[in-house]
Amino acid sequence: MVCNPPIDRNTVLELLGPEFALMLAGFALRRGLPWPEQGWVMLEKLNYFLLFPCLLFLSIVKAPGSIQSAAPMMLAAGMSAAGAIAIAMACRLIPQVHAQRFASGVQTAFRFNSYLGLAMAERLGGAEALALFSIMISVLIPCLNVAAVYPMARHGRQNLWRELAGNPLIIATLGGLAWRLLELPLPGLLQTSLGRLGQAALPLGLLCVGAALRWPRSAQGLSHGDRWLALCFTSIKLFIMPAIALMSCHLLGLSGMAALLVVMFTALPTSPASYVLAARMGGDGVYVAQLITLSLIVSTVTLPWWIQLAR
Repeated sequence: MVCNPPIDRNTVLELLGPEFALMLAGFALRRGLPWPEQGWVMLEKLNYFLLFPCLLFLSIVKAPGSIQSAAPMMLAAGMSAAGAIAIAMACRLIPQVHAQRFASGVQTAFRFNSYLGLAMAERLGGAEALALFSIMISVLIPCLNVAAVYPMARHGRQNLWRELAGNPLIIATLGGLAWRLLELPLPGLLQTSLGRLGQAALPLGLLCVGAALRWPRSAQGLSHGDRWLALCFTSIKLFIMPAIALMSCHLLGLSGMAALLVVMFTALPTSPASYVLAARMGGDGVYVAQLITLSLIVSTVTLPWWIQLAR
């Protein structure tokens, strides 16, 4: 088991610093360089459809230990995600909520920033923590993507299974799990190639997260319910989901690095890929981009606090 050394708030902020610095760099580069908007969109797509799936696949296939070793972590994280999804879906009952904004934005209440999560896991506990985190999210990513795609597919009357079958993160995680369970050999050339591609995923992903940040837009055009919806989704992701995780870890007897990784996972800001998914499925991408920005800003305060609390 990975050790869990003492850590104070300053150390947590130092761990988070490089990741947030890359995001700020992306934010500055997008506004300071005369690059066309389409260039950043293509970089995000390159990362989403190629680089990050390579990282996920290789992390799962090469992770030391067994999938069973991460089962308690998966259960605790799954309980937290299920609770967050249930509460988020109930937000549809808020009066004056625009149906398209709900369908597009509900995913931000339970999806997570994989780029930041993998980077944080490695910095908190090294290669072993990274392996545990990779195995844990390999099961959760497909489940969370189903919950994210379903409301938009239903609202837009699109084919749910076609959207899921074309999701690169689901393909990479299920492929990695199948490769691992079948104990297939991974040729050295393929492993090296995937490794090189995967190494670029985290820094480029964090730059793209920063580049995608948007200043909070005017409340004009948003109903009272839509504004409440943004507050509810952000609160579910950054407060309620980690609280459920702490209780789940206590009930399941998880402690040390395992509990820390579960709580860190649930306290991460929402996934920047939520914007890509919403835009691709005809949702309100601008509204989702605002939710992503809000989640990231608030998480600069809440994420260190939850990590310190879990230690």
